[in-house]
Amino acid sequence: MNYDVIVIGGGPAGCETARIIAEKGYQVLVAEEHRKIGEPMQCAGLVSPRTLKAAAMPDAIIINRIHGAFVHSPGGEVLYIRDKEPYALVIDRPEFDRNLSKRAQSAGAEILTGVRAEVGDFFPGVTGVKFKSSGGEFTAGARLLIGADGANSRVARRINTSAPHEVIRMCAAEVELKCSEKDMVHIFLGREIAPGWFGWVIPVDEKHARVGVGVSGGDKHSKYYFNRMLEAYPDIFKGVKILYSTGGVVPIGMFPGIYGERTLLVGDAACQTKPISGGGLYLGLLGAKLCAKVAAKALSKGNLSSEFLAEYQWLWEREMADEIQTALEHRRIFLSMSDKEIDTLIHFFNRPLWQSIISRYGDIDYPSWLAGRLSIARPWAERFFIAGFKKILNYC
Repeated sequence: MNYDVIVIGGGPAGCETARIIAEKGYQVLVAEEHRKIGEPMQCAGLVSPRTLKAAAMPDAIIINRIHGAFVHSPGGEVLYIRDKEPYALVIDRPEFDRNLSKRAQSAGAEILTGVRAEVGDFFPGVTGVKFKSSGGEFTAGARLLIGADGANSRVARRINTSAPHEVIRMCAAEVELKCSEKDMVHIFLGREIAPGWFGWVIPVDEKHARVGVGVSGGDKHSKYYFNRMLEAYPDIFKGVKILYSTGGVVPIGMFPGIYGERTLLVGDAACQTKPISGGGLYLGLLGAKLCAKVAAKALSKGNLSSEFLAEYQWLWEREMADEIQTALEHRRIFLSMSDKEIDTLIHFFNRPLWQSIISRYGDIDYPSWLAGRLSIARPWAERFFIAGFKKILNYC
């Protein structure tokens, strides 16, 4: 059982990569450890209209449209942002994943679920992969291996890719909750609720929402901070009923090596996530397009060496390095701020001029567009000056 390509991981990035390669006529196998594609859902399912367009998804997958946000500062001030046009869409995330999986199958890719893949030895011209499932074990070989197996990627470890700059731990839930303004999300900031990250409420409809919190560092489990958030805002979470819980981790940073001998990484396995929001769907789909392009080229040339596959790294960095590095710089400044400083910043932005700027330039796929304009604000600008001054001193 030999294939041209084995993709380990059946999420959006893995299935989209498989589809594009299979359309070129290559034999592709996708191995997903969960029994159902898209389950369990480990994502808030909040995406930009751009993401749905990139994935060519029908409007039927949209559950709700978001027009704005309430941003809650640690001290209790609320920044209100709203626009006439929706800036984000709440989607049926499992169905989104299943649609991509079906397209990959229609293109000729074979998809196996409920199997655990272990990368074996490199043989001349082929890499061995052992698959384990409830039905037993079998082995297959591939000319090219693609790791789309998430933040804890075994494939990434196989090629000794460096660890992500940071890992965000998530605790989230689908809940019953009265959402009086179903087109507005809530964002919660503060070290006591979401150290190093933020909490959120994303309405699904008038009676249901997706609620969660992310943690970077912190001395307690993310579940503690989730409960702390619910307790801190009794008016917002009054009568909340948890239907089911979920969680996961999000890698943050910029990998210097998303390729190796006969190996490519894509999606969370390649750290293709946004440093400010943690979202990975849009970047994962972009990564899939570039990954598949280089993979097909390498297969056609019969050259699967690390040197040849390095083009993928170059294409990814050309496309997204500036955006990610800028976002990481803004994130470093955010992490250096105390709760009191964040209060001051939210108070400063809670004015018509800044509200209109945020509404106009806010983009969940390219948050640096907005962050760059907000950096001229006095509290934020002071932080940039200090950060820049420290860099100069380091170079001296």
